[in-house]
Amino acid sequence: MSRAGGGEGAEVARRALKIICRRVGKWLHGEAKDEAFFLFLRVYHGWRKGFQPTGRRMALEAARVYNPDNPEDRGLSEYSPRPSQVLRELEFGDRLLGARDVRLCGVRRDHHLPSTFQKNPAGVLGEKMVDTALVSDLLYLAFEDDGSWLVVVGQDADLVPGVLTAEGLLHGTNRRVIFLARGGINNSNPMMTELICRR
Repeated sequence: MSRAGGGEGAEVARRALKIICRRVGKWLHGEAKDEAFFLFLRVYHGWRKGFQPTGRRMALEAARVYNPDNPEDRGLSEYSPRPSQVLRELEFGDRLLGARDVRLCGVRRDHHLPSTFQKNPAGVLGEKMVDTALVSDLLYLAFEDDGSWLVVVGQDADLVPGVLTAEGLLHGTNRRVIFLARGGINNSNPMMTELICRR
């Protein structure tokens, strides 16, 4: 699960995907170097102005093709950081895992959350519902009994309560949750050092 950032364009999106997959792969290798993993990536951002996808959303969709100049491109699997870690899927956080399909909207009925990129009363564009969407999906996945590990990549301390709750839900299982914190996230709880991995 990742909180996206950065500039526009498919090349920027490709670089971001490479960096995120490499970082997650490095952590997984450090924790379980003899294990194999399939990676399922969900990305959260202000993906829509009203019902319309933003430029960043369209760039990331285009980046599913690793190298558009190569007719033998294998798509997402090209981003796999190691032979034992294969990227299988890229989904967007505006379609919630636990929400009912009857609530899907837009022309294609493919998302639950329109208007995640909108102007505030002062006219400044910003994101809405993004962190809560990530935490909602994180807790939904924590309730699943599928043996998966949950890796959150982000730079917002607002994600910490969800990570802590997911850890509580996974207690007593062989599953893990970790917060790969980007940037200057500040959390003063000294009991969380093994749960937050800072860059």
